[in-house]
Order: sequence, then structure tokens, then C-alpha cells
Amino acid sequence: MLTEKIQLEADEVILAQVRKHWFVVGVQLFLILVASTIPFFAYILIARNVDLDTILGVNTSVWFVALYTVWLLFIWMSLFSVWTNYYLDVWTVTSKRLISVDQKGLFHRETGSIRLERLQDINVSVSGIIPTFLDYGELRAETASEDRNFIARNIPSPQDLKSLILKATDDTTYGSKSAEKQGSAV
Repeated sequence: MLTEKIQLEADEVILAQVRKHWFVVGVQLFLILVASTIPFFAYILIARNVDLDTILGVNTSVWFVALYTVWLLFIWMSLFSVWTNYYLDVWTVTSKRLISVDQKGLFHRETGSIRLERLQDINVSVSGIIPTFLDYGELRAETASEDRNFIARNIPSPQDLKSLILKATDDTTYGSKSAEKQGSAV
């Protein structure tokens, strides 16, 4: 999996890995499957009411099968693209960083990370009735610099992920300061 590709520091631990919510991907796949049947039902509806063979002077069923096969090829590629984007878009929370892998197409991927000690603000947004009931939304982590901000869209339980990030940030920030205080007191 993608976890092996992440280069962790010596004392860094992966706390969570998150992908898009299943409902978002399910809706995309469902719409593509519906789109795959539209030409078939449209041809049947038109062929019942109009004699296309006589009007066009060719065997339309042969042409329909050829064109429908090409249409299904594009549908298959769309299904593959949706699945690839779902599987390769991963947001990873470690004990020291937030790592975002964003698949932009079949052959383009953007990867970024934010160190937890540089984190300044985390906002969660859940908009709409379905996202509220299914508990998915957007998490935005920002730093003070002009660097790329961490934006995770359509993730499950964004509030829980925010809590996990804040706890990891506290452990990173205050854990190292308290260790320094304990070391200087000895």
C-alpha cells in the first residue's frame, strides 16, 4: 500500500490514514453506471417508435452495437479513473506531520506535508443534509506561511480527525517542551 512509500522519521508513527467518504465515491460510480445505460434505452425507445433502418437506409443495429461498445469503453475508463482517484487520494496523520497525496489524473500526483508544530489553524466544514447525516465534510489545516495548506475534502468524521490532529499537535509541541523542562531540571 502507500504507507510503505512514506518516509517516516525515527520516532514518527502513523496515527491515521483517511480517504474520501464511501458515499461520495458511490454516487460517482452510480452516475457513471446510469450513464452507461442511457444510450441503450434511448435506442430501444427510438427504434420502437421510428423505423430507423428505412429512414437512414442502413442496418442501425450494427452501427448501434459498434458505437455503444465505444461508449462502454469510455464508461470503463471513467470507472477506472474514479477508483484510481479514490484509492490514491490519501491524507495521512503522523505524530509529527500531515501528509497529503492528491491524485490529479492518471499520471499526475501532488504530494505535500505540513509539520504539526507549524500548524496554526484547523477548520472543519460540514455542509448539507446528507453530509451531516453521514458525517463527512472538509478539513482545512493552515499555517502562517504561504505554503500549500492541507485541504481534505469529503472525508469521513472530520471532527474526529481534527481532534486527533490537535492531540498530536499538543503532544508534539508541549511534549517536547515538557521534556526539555524535565531535562533542564535534572
